[in-house]
Amino acid sequence: MCMSGRTTGILSTGKVKHRNTRYLGTEETTNGGKQIIPPKKRFKEFEITKPVRYGGITVLFDLFTQYGLIELLHGLIPRRGLPVGEVFASLAINHIIDRETLNQFSKWYQDTALEELTGITPDKLNSTNLGAVMKTCGKIGPVGIVDVCIELFNKIKHLEAESSTLIYDITSTYFYSTKLPKARLGYNRDDNSLPQINIGLVATKNKGLPILFRTYEGNITDVRTVEQLIL
Repeated sequence: MCMSGRTTGILSTGKVKHRNTRYLGTEETTNGGKQIIPPKKRFKEFEITKPVRYGGITVLFDLFTQYGLIELLHGLIPRRGLPVGEVFASLAINHIIDRETLNQFSKWYQDTALEELTGITPDKLNSTNLGAVMKTCGKIGPVGIVDVCIELFNKIKHLEAESSTLIYDITSTYFYSTKLPKARLGYNRDDNSLPQINIGLVATKNKGLPILFRTYEGNITDVRTVEQLIL
C-alpha cells in the first residue's frame, strides 16, 4: 500500500533507491470506508491525498511493458477508443491479484496506481466499455485469438532459457445453453448434470509459460484428449 501525496515513488529497473521516504501512518477500514491514521509525529508539509495500491500493481505493469506485450496487443487487436493493451494488462493484473467482476472493476481500479500508469480514468472502465473492448477480440474470430496467443508466447518464450518438462492439465466449464456445438454431457467435476466443454492446457514446468490450449467436446475422456493432442 502506498499513500500518494506530494512525494512520488520511482520504480527502477536496477537497484532500488528510496527517495523522500516518509512514514504516513496506517490504513484502517471503518464502516466500509478507508481512512489513514497518521502517526503521532509527522511532517507538517506532507499532505495525504488518497491511498493507492502501488507495489505489486506497478511491478506487474512494468513486466507487461518491459516485454512489449502492451504494444503487441495494440498491433494485433486494433480498435478505436480505449487502448486494448492497457485495458487487458489492467484486467490481467486484477485477475492475478484480486479477481474482481467487471461490475466491480472500476472501483478496484481507482484504488490502485493503474490510472497513473495507463492514463485511463476509472470512469471509463465501466462494464459497458470493458465489454466493448472484449467484443473487439470476438471480431477477430477463434483463429485470430489463437494467432494473438502465439505472438504473445513468442514475445516471452526466451524466458524459458533451459530445457523444461511440459505439464498438461484439463478442466471443464459448464453451460446452461444447449446449442453450443462442443457442449456435451460427460464426467462433470462439479457434480452437476449440465452440458460442458473440456479445456486442455500445456505449460512449461520451469516458468509456467502456456504454450498450447485446446477445447474438446464435453463427453471426451481425459485420456482421449491426450491422444488427440499428440496427433
